[in-house]
Amino acid sequence: MPNGVTTQEIVDDAKAARSSLAEMEHLIQGEIDELDFTVFQRGDRMTAAERKKRQELRASQTEVREAYVALAYFTLRRLDQSEQVSQLQLRMREINQGLSDDLARLEKIEGFAATAAKIADTVAKVTAKLAQVAARVSTGGL
Repeated sequence: MPNGVTTQEIVDDAKAARSSLAEMEHLIQGEIDELDFTVFQRGDRMTAAERKKRQELRASQTEVREAYVALAYFTLRRLDQSEQVSQLQLRMREINQGLSDDLARLEKIEGFAATAAKIADTVAKVTAKLAQVAARVSTGGL
């Protein structure tokens, strides 16, 4: 079911979404780094609130990374449904059918060639026998 969108538009949409995800991941990582640096500067352990905040940020980061995978699958599905891919699939089916037809013709030719080889072998044997007979006749051996 083609959707009328070009593959380039689909790829451009995916790149824009990926860029947004990368920006979100960068912001989250920046918050994690800032939190870690604050704790480091204090020279102390993280407080319970800081640990909780860091866990939430890591969870958000994981969600963003999972969104990359979802985006990839969604993009592949859109590409698969694009008009250009549908046309390519149709063309490949046509080519495969043509190759099947060519194979059938070649198999027929192979059958004809096998028959011709048998005939040639028979003719060669008959010719050899005739040559033997002719040799006997010319030597008076008949």
